Amino acid sequence: AIKLSLWATLLSLATAFMHGSSCQHTQRTNIDARSEIKSILKLSSSEENNEQSTTIVTGVTLKMAFDSSPVWGVADLSETKSERFTSPESLDMVHRLRRDSSAVLVGRGTVEFDDCSLSVRRVELGEGQEQPVRVILDPSLSLVGGEYAIFNDGLKTIVYYSQAAAQDKDVVSLPSSDDCVTFVPLAQSDGEQNDKTLSLSPSEIVQDLATRGLTHIMVEGGPATARAFLNACVVDRAILVRAPVEFQEPVPAQMDEDTMKTAGLNMIGTTEMGGDVVEYWTREGLEWPNPDDLSSWP
Repeated sequence: AIKLSLWATLLSLATAFMHGSSCQHTQRTNIDARSEIKSILKLSSSEENNEQSTTIVTGVTLKMAFDSSPVWGVADLSETKSERFTSPESLDMVHRLRRDSSAVLVGRGTVEFDDCSLSVRRVELGEGQEQPVRVILDPSLSLVGGEYAIFNDGLKTIVYYSQAAAQDKDVVSLPSSDDCVTFVPLAQSDGEQNDKTLSLSPSEIVQDLATRGLTHIMVEGGPATARAFLNACVVDRAILVRAPVEFQEPVPAQMDEDTMKTAGLNMIGTTEMGGDVVEYWTREGLEWPNPDDLSSWP
């Protein structure tokens, strides 16, 4: 009965995302639905950060990393190769967050530029726990024909693309291993169609993932994908890592504190992590998984 009640709540929340016309409307719906979730779930935290968390978290968690420049740089154009710029401690935290997520979502550009795996590697998975499902937003199927590691490692991956792209691309030609890659067509989004990464509806994606049993979505980048989810008001909490470096030629994230606040998020505190400053943001009315010690989750 508890499981059925939780699923009903999650699906009603996802439906509310689809019909919300503004952040204010979506925020009210989120608070009402999560109040019911809170009465169903019992939260507890692990004693050590690197141990498997027993906290049950749902919704969408955004994670982004920036340099210390005022433009919130996400990469350095002066570098010929993209290098990690956050501390090892922050990187461990990212892998803990992946471990506590049912899906890790990125835009096409992140796969194209980083050839990432998005798997949990720096911390141990729980006994019997599977790797999170990787989710890629590739509206125009630009990755078709590319030899990317994420399509050939045998781990589950979902690719969302625009229905219009299917007319010009052969979906089945994308490299995959053991049929682990699932392609899901979606209608073209009405908003900001000039940006390919914004041409799919974040609300519809969250709803579809919920029907697949994926109820905690980690959005890991890039900045255009982050902005899309923030603008759609489907982000429930965010972890922003600020490294003590300043890029020579920073790539602006095109987001700032006003972007976060407009998305209905408030900063509830900061911690230091290996020299990085970590900011914790959450939707008004939604408690952090462990409010007494922000850094204990993830």
